[in-house]
Amino acid sequence: MQNPNRLKALFAAALTAVPVVAFACATYNANQVSQAIQNSPYASSALQSSSCTWGGASMAESGGNTCSSNGNNFGVLQLTSKNLPAGMTSSQYMALPLQQQVDIWIQQAGPSSQGGAFNTVNGDVGSSIKGYPITSGTAAACAQFGALICSKDLASLNTTGQCPSQGNGGVRATNGTLANGTANLDGNWQSICSWGQVIQKKIDASGCNNGTQTPPTQPTNCPSPTPATGGLMAGAPTSGTSAASAAPLPSTATQPAVASTDVVVSAAQI
Repeated sequence: MQNPNRLKALFAAALTAVPVVAFACATYNANQVSQAIQNSPYASSALQSSSCTWGGASMAESGGNTCSSNGNNFGVLQLTSKNLPAGMTSSQYMALPLQQQVDIWIQQAGPSSQGGAFNTVNGDVGSSIKGYPITSGTAAACAQFGALICSKDLASLNTTGQCPSQGNGGVRATNGTLANGTANLDGNWQSICSWGQVIQKKIDASGCNNGTQTPPTQPTNCPSPTPATGGLMAGAPTSGTSAASAAPLPSTATQPAVASTDVVVSAAQI
């Protein structure tokens, strides 16, 4: 019969031999995410001037949590798995501090990497399409959802003055509908209209205003950081969208310059 104390010692040794992955999860508010965008060496001046929009978007996307994930989107600004840098896993990305997550998001999936549909929606911020008000939140949702869904929703707006929805022409994003180009809603049945309203409410509630900020230093008119609450929001508001007061987001013509430090991503990976 083996010595039970020896068995316990062997079991304890086996446990200590298993590598432990430590995740530096943290939650930030909209103003802190806005500041990280302003501090990023990869952010163009246009992106810095609209940083509060993305601070608000982060509250809708993740509640400001660096470890937020739905299985395909990760981190404070919900970078998709296909936009992770080569050789980086989602776990490694979520373990990064806020500034590095923001730096990679700007390079891999920021608004400057979007196409023609985004430029159209972004150019209409503050006006309307067929009577539907276009806000900074609408443009942010367009950038977050990508060119396919944004272009489909824009086409619907131009035709009917409204976005598709579940039960009204909506096609939920799946591997199949993304591959065949029919998806016009995200995986949670959200359009750029419905999710744009969610984002706009978060922007309005944040108190962050780029109008008098002095990038890339501490914003001068944002309230003191407070813990953010909430998480991924699946529902869209039932009321209308508030008017956008922020300037349009950066277009594809303002691709952020890549600095010589931090994580460098080649143009082929963007």
